[in-house]
Parts: sequence; C-alpha cells; structure tokens
Amino acid sequence: MPPSSRRGRGVTVGRAGNWAAAVLALGLALTGCGGSADVAPKPPAAPPGSDPVAWAGAFCGGLGEVIGGVSAMVKAQPSPQGQKDGLLEFSDIAQRAFASTAQKLQQLGPPRITDGKQVQDTAVGFFSNASQTVGGQRTKLAGLDANDPDFVNKASHLAGPDLGAASTQMHQLTSNKELAPAFRTAPQCQQLSSATAGPR
Repeated sequence: MPPSSRRGRGVTVGRAGNWAAAVLALGLALTGCGGSADVAPKPPAAPPGSDPVAWAGAFCGGLGEVIGGVSAMVKAQPSPQGQKDGLLEFSDIAQRAFASTAQKLQQLGPPRITDGKQVQDTAVGFFSNASQTVGGQRTKLAGLDANDPDFVNKASHLAGPDLGAASTQMHQLTSNKELAPAFRTAPQCQQLSSATAGPR
C-alpha cells in the first residue's frame, strides 16, 4: 500500500481509495522508467511525428496531475461526508487530467519513434478509457448517501477498475528503448519520478 494510504483516514485513501492507489502504482512504474543503462540504437531514419520529449512530458504530466489529486483525499475530513467529498474531488481532478492528457497527446501526434502510431494509440486509449471509467465511478459515488450507516462498505465497492492490463501496457510503453531518453529528459517525468519516489 502506498504511503499516502497509510496516512489517510478511514475509507478515503484506504479501501475506497484503491482507484488512486492503482493510478499511483502506474506513476511508481515510471520512477525507474528509462533508468536502464542500455542505450537505444539509433534508428536508421527518424519517422515523422512529434518530439518524443514533448510527448513524454504530456504523458507524465497527466499522471502527475492525477497523483497530485490524492491530496484531496488525504486532506478530507474523517466524517463520511468529508470522505465522500474528498473522493468526489479526486474523481473530478482525475477525470479532467485523463481527458486533457488524451487530448494533448492527440494534438501532438505520435512520437517520432519506430511504431510511434502504436505507442500513441495505446497511450491515448488508456487515458481516454480511464477518464470514462472515473466518470462512471464518480456518478455512482455521488449517488451514495453519506448518512447511510453502510456508506463505508458501499463506497469501498467503488474501488475502481482493474488496471492490471493497463498497467502492463503502460510498463511496455515506458520501457520502450526509443522513448527511454525522452522519459528521462522531460521535466514532467522527472517531477513525477520525484513525487512518486517520496522521501528517502
């Protein structure tokens, strides 16, 4: 369980905060992205597309915004209503960040690497689907009554989607040898790595 879960209160960043924990796990996967000593061989010819550093920056920036939203839950009041408000605020932040990142990546176009179109489709698909999923979870959460004695249990069942497959896809993407230098260089990725690594 990530440190933020241990610091949280009740269901907020515990059981019902699993959505945030899953997203945080994706961010944690990036802390070592591009960290291999292997140097990617130079491709014979650079295919057309966007600057890989700008593309990686948009990618990391989106995850950074989502992870930053965890603070909304950590700061939430310990009451059921406070917990609900914290989760709703996180959902709003996450949904906006996911949708915005998908749009930014589409505007940039595929990164200028081999199989850039496939990488682009994977990333845009992830962020678009995540935005829709969070929106659906938010609607269900908003419909729960914080005064219901069973609120905590019901909220815990809105823990979020299974991001296992998405996590695998993201790991493959962030470990792409041609993108590794961009993930190391982009300021947003460096900030994300520092944020998810936490204090030493």
